[in-house]
Amino acid sequence: MAVRYENFVSVGPGSLAGRYLRMFWQPVYISERLAVGRPAPVRILDENFTLYRGEGGSAHVVAPHCPHRGLTLAVGRVVGDNIECFYHGWTFSGRGQCLAQPTENPGYADKVRIASYPVCERYGLIFAYLGEGAAPDFPELDIYDGAGLVQNRASFRPWAFFAQIENGVDETHFNFVHRRSKFDDIGMNATMPTLSCEETDYGMLRTATRGDSVRKGHFLMPNWSLSSKYEHDEGWTNHVVWRVPVGDNSHISFMADTTSKTGADADAYRLAQDGKKKRRAALAPAIETVQQILAGALHADDIAPDHPDIIMIQDGVACMGQKAHRDRGEDLLGASDRQVSMVRRLWNRELTALRDGGALKQWRVPQGLTTTRGV
Repeated sequence: MAVRYENFVSVGPGSLAGRYLRMFWQPVYISERLAVGRPAPVRILDENFTLYRGEGGSAHVVAPHCPHRGLTLAVGRVVGDNIECFYHGWTFSGRGQCLAQPTENPGYADKVRIASYPVCERYGLIFAYLGEGAAPDFPELDIYDGAGLVQNRASFRPWAFFAQIENGVDETHFNFVHRRSKFDDIGMNATMPTLSCEETDYGMLRTATRGDSVRKGHFLMPNWSLSSKYEHDEGWTNHVVWRVPVGDNSHISFMADTTSKTGADADAYRLAQDGKKKRRAALAPAIETVQQILAGALHADDIAPDHPDIIMIQDGVACMGQKAHRDRGEDLLGASDRQVSMVRRLWNRELTALRDGGALKQWRVPQGLTTTRGV
């Protein structure tokens, strides 16, 4: 029997989707934001963790609380490459072993250990493996080899990660949700696309054809994607994004976009991005604007097409405004939903196998994975 859709979005420890997502490396933080000696609380997959960077520069992910009296380790002090509890000085290594208990008898620390997790820094992001057993090989994308510039962003969104995944592979929504946006400039909204998709070694290849224009992107199991992104005055970038659940009804979209720009072109691109950040800071937060639209205080078409968060706002209305707790099995899907349908089938197949003790597909990221812009 196939799993129900709610099993896709329930992500806590022990849940089907939670167990499945924990079998893969997941980004948890932007590297440059984690300063040496400044621990940070992290909530991912409906579970809390402590993240810190030791004085040697390595990042570590350990349990959220000290086992002594339960204080959060995120308010602790980093000593060398270890973390010391703020309360009574119990100190733990990045591997979770208790190393010091200043107020306890000698030998007690040897018996105490907290959970710790493998960490890997790539693409300007900190990844953790939160599952059981040995961590799998890290999935390397060679588009970063020799990349002129990598731009990182982490965007919290108060809707389920799977709704965002479905939105990301839904090519026809551009013609409606993004009707008044930068995509008008490049003709993506002028023609309804003809869609195709196929299962691959990594997930799904998706193609949208508009006349002589072909746009190609990739969905990588279980929760990330590679496509092309267009920015006003800045051109195209490779857009890589992971949709990582915080809880059942919220997620963080971690982005590591690449361009081939170097030298003066890269400086101009950074300057344009800085200008966008300044404009963004002067406006109401994007999520607040989404909530106002859903409450009827605004309409999506009231938002200026050159708003720095126009795409996120429009997508937020589409994702957050969906009927809550509905059974996706009752959705009336058609030909325009074939790429969404394939993602659901892939997830359903893998979760069913996980539940029943069957064989899971071993997804592989190939070399030379590229996109076409199509416009």
